[in-house]
Amino acid sequence: MSTDPSDVYAVIRSGGKQYRVSPGQRITLERLDGEAGDAISFDDVLLVNGGGEVAVGTPTVAAASVSGEIVEQGRGRKINVFKYKSKTRYRRLRGHRQLHTSVLVNEVALGDQVWSAPASQEVGEDVAEPEAEEIEQPADAIEEAEAETVAEVSEEHEEDPANAENDEAAESGDETEE
Repeated sequence: MSTDPSDVYAVIRSGGKQYRVSPGQRITLERLDGEAGDAISFDDVLLVNGGGEVAVGTPTVAAASVSGEIVEQGRGRKINVFKYKSKTRYRRLRGHRQLHTSVLVNEVALGDQVWSAPASQEVGEDVAEPEAEEIEQPADAIEEAEAETVAEVSEEHEEDPANAENDEAAESGDETEE
């Protein structure tokens, strides 16, 4: 009985947290040992749903495993931890960036059944991405638009009577006292 990998999922435990994962999914976990490209296996599987059956562990499913590949090791965004006590001049500001690991889940296994990710979603293969379309605008149209904005600005400057008086005074070299 073949099952679509998008319908298959497992609940794993890693770093004291539980994650719902499916084949082909990319997840971010707390820091795990290994380099980018290394294979990793999760044996702490709490639940598996696939092939029309659900296996719930007590606390883990013995014959289940989830395998994947480490995509990258990184750090999360910076958070500021500020401690403050009023009326005692106590202030502490510390920054923190959590270390994390991105993992691509390749397959979920339950006993002799194995559900794998579609081939196009694996890390080693390039997925064809749509290319951005260039919008070409003729150079003449761009020059005309620039010329129009310059003309509009110069017309506004000429129409303003305050600017006209200042221009005349600057040309004649007379300074008025105010």
